[in-house]
This record gives sequence, structure tokens and C-alpha cells, in this order.
Amino acid sequence: MLEQIKLHNFKSHKNTQLNFDRSRLHALVGKNSSGKTSVLQALYYLSQLTNSEAKNIFHNERAPQFITTIGQDNMSVTASGFWGDNERQNWEASYNWQSEATRQGIPTVLWEPDETPKFWVQSGRLRKPIFTSLSNAPKFIRESLDSAVHLNLAVTNLTKAAYSDAIKPLIEFDGSGLAPTLDYLRGEAIEQFQLLQEMLKRIVPGVREIGVRRAKVTVDRQRLIEVDGKSISYVENQEIVGQEVVLNMNSGDRIPAHAISEGTMLALGLLTVLMSPDRPNLVLLDDVEQGLHPKAQRELIAVFKEIVQQNNNLQIIFSTHSPYIVDELTASQVHVLSNTKSGFTRSKRLDEHPDVEWAKQTLTTGEFWDAEGEDWVLAGEIDD
Repeated sequence: MLEQIKLHNFKSHKNTQLNFDRSRLHALVGKNSSGKTSVLQALYYLSQLTNSEAKNIFHNERAPQFITTIGQDNMSVTASGFWGDNERQNWEASYNWQSEATRQGIPTVLWEPDETPKFWVQSGRLRKPIFTSLSNAPKFIRESLDSAVHLNLAVTNLTKAAYSDAIKPLIEFDGSGLAPTLDYLRGEAIEQFQLLQEMLKRIVPGVREIGVRRAKVTVDRQRLIEVDGKSISYVENQEIVGQEVVLNMNSGDRIPAHAISEGTMLALGLLTVLMSPDRPNLVLLDDVEQGLHPKAQRELIAVFKEIVQQNNNLQIIFSTHSPYIVDELTASQVHVLSNTKSGFTRSKRLDEHPDVEWAKQTLTTGEFWDAEGEDWVLAGEIDD
């Protein structure tokens, strides 16, 4: 389980530290551009390093120099936590980048399990070995971070007919692939599918049944032709049979996904990820309340709590602007982010507010945050 993350010179986070309680359900709140999504991105990049080299994670628009705080020549993200309850194993993992010529701007990765760290002797001095991925890290570190998902679901993608040739289809970051994933759950994980359906009906009472039907899908196929003895690659559009989501609602049967409300489809997408048999241990969600009525928002968090309780290794971290969502959490589950005049992010847990004990007696968590806002996070600090 993740217990702490430190961001140093990562986008607007010059020096940010978040400490997570044991609830495994955590909200990031704050004004627009306060650095909430950056926290989720930083964690997601770390998780990707369990299966891929740093050079594959940090490239193009994600190149280290573009996600490093403006004016700085180094960046690091460090996460720490533990794995297992009976035989707890503490761990720490990080990725770092420096623009020094000797490092050639290549990100490096470090980890440290709860044991005497191994060092290499180089030029008569002790020096930690340098790696470019977490693939060789101890298994419990990889299990803690492996297969994390960062979701920013788009309704247009959730409602599209789709095709997958994967044995176990998965929803993509943007919501693509919902129909094949539901079709797999319906056929191969019937109990999970039924639970998912019941949870969606709680959040959106107008839903009666989730369905999937066959639909035409246009896919791009990579082809090769040979011209004058040379192979030339080209893309061919091909129409094949895939699936699309349909819902039985109180208002009618077999309603196609594109005719369903935004909030209903977003809730269905989130639940499909969380109820998958290959559920990740870390789920990172942007703007979790999109399109949902306040009562549905409350029910969504109630469902999240149940899913977390049933899965000991699952942890959900999400950003939100809704006091109704925050109402369902305790102050220690809420991380308040704010920006200094220079644009740097500062963060404190809501239970660090000086009036938190008084607030517990008179206000809900959402009311307390709504009344106090974010300015208190900067109280007494000197701007950078």
C-alpha cells in the first residue's frame, strides 16, 4: 500500500509531500491548475516503470525537461509504502532526472526495500547502482505499483462500438474499449458482472440491465506490399464485427450507449475497471464526479468504499471539485492543494487545519472544505 509520495520539481510541485492514511481511498481537492492531475500523472509514470524502461515512458511531450519545474535542471518523484499485513515489507521507489551532460538527460530509477541496501564500489567509493526501470526491483515493490491505471474517461469513447482481439480486454485511459470489456465480464466473470450491474443500479436507479450487442466497427490494419523488391507499409481501413453497449432503462429497452446520459456512462466505465478480475492495485481517477447528480456522487463513494473493503490491496486516489464527494470522506482522506503567487503547489491534509476538531462537531467534511477553501494551506509560508 502506498503511504507517501514526494514530488520535487515535477511541474508545479517544487517540493510537495502527500501522506496517505490507511483508508485506501483518497481525494485531491483544489482550484483548477493547482497540481491535482500532476500528482496522478507522477504516480502513473512510476507504475509504468515496473514494466518498461524509462526511455519509453519519458519521451516526446513527456520528456523530463518538459515535466520539470521551469528553471530547474533536476526532477524526482519518490513513493514509499508497504506490502502485506502479517509480514509487512516496507519499500521506497523513485525516478530521477538531471540535465547533466554525464547523465545525458536519461531518467534513472532507484528502489530500496526494507533491508540493508546493496551498493557497488566504483573508483574506491560506495555508490548505489543505477537502473532505468523497476523490472528488477523486489517482487513486492512491483506488485505494489504494477498495472496501476490512470483514467480520464471521455464519454465519446465509452459509447463507441469497439473491437478487441485480446483474451482479456481492458478499458483504455480515455474510455476506449468499454463494450468488449463488458462482453468479456458477462461471459467469463459472471459474478463480477452481476455485482457491477447492481452497483450501477444503486448509483443510477433508472438502470435496469446492462447489455452488449454486435455492431460494425472500422479498424486500421497495417499492411505490407512489395514494390520493386521493397516492402512498403500502408494502413488499410477494414470493417469488422465488434460490440456496443446497450442499457435497459426505466424509460425503455436496448437503448444504445450514445443515447445514455454522460454521468451514467462514466459511472459504468469506472465500475468496469474496478470490477475487472485483473483489477489493478492502484487506481488513479481524474474528476470522478463528472455528470453525476449529488445523490449519485454520494452513492458512488459508498460503492468505492465497499470495493476497497473487499480488496485488501486496492487503493483509489482521485481528484474532485465536489463537496458532496468530500462529504463521504474523513478529513484525513482529503488532500487540499493550493498555489503560491509564484505558481508552486503546496499541499496539506484537511485534518491539518487548525480548526479541524471544532469543525468535526459542527460541519460535514464537505462543508468544512467548502467554507475554508484552500488559502489556509499557504498561511504562514513565504512565497518562493
